[in-house]
Amino acid sequence: MDATYAECFLYPDFTMLDKIKTYHAGFTQLLAAFDLEALAAASELVARHYAADKQIFAAGNGGSAALAVHLVADFGKNVAGPNDKYPRILSLCCNSSTITALGNDCGYENTFSYQLRNLMNPGDLVVLISSSGNSPNIIEAAKFAKAGGATVLGLSGFSGGKLKELADVSLHVDCNVYELVEDAHSFFCHAIVTACKRIN
Repeated sequence: MDATYAECFLYPDFTMLDKIKTYHAGFTQLLAAFDLEALAAASELVARHYAADKQIFAAGNGGSAALAVHLVADFGKNVAGPNDKYPRILSLCCNSSTITALGNDCGYENTFSYQLRNLMNPGDLVVLISSSGNSPNIIEAAKFAKAGGATVLGLSGFSGGKLKELADVSLHVDCNVYELVEDAHSFFCHAIVTACKRIN
């Protein structure tokens, strides 16, 4: 799949339709290979923390940061029913002043772990998203969370990297194309929100 995907950009005789069909075929193949039991386990994990009124954090870089923010928006707005408690869920990616201050003064690798130091309690849940699985600030956040008694849900691609090893529950996409990995992670986030809706 990845080699064919790459070929679309190497040879000028591939049309736009060829490229779109190849991309579509690549995601269809990934979709068929998803570990639905792992996704159900991840959804159960999130649901348990929500039901227990624990804080849920989400973080990522670049496109993964956008996915973390999207997850927080959807979960915070759409999960609770009319008589349910409202979820306590927060993105660590949104405060540009905090992120740039920490990046400048404490090192970019500490941009998320430092925020967790201020906000996290034992028993909380930290959702970390990294296509490579090796983003330094994601790895530091995972280490801090686990040392502090929180649970880590990791979403990764490529080989899974260190995040796959550190996560208590891992959703891994065995793919080397960033766009397809991010599409898969978006699917995971939407599936989790849908599975957790209207929990009492």
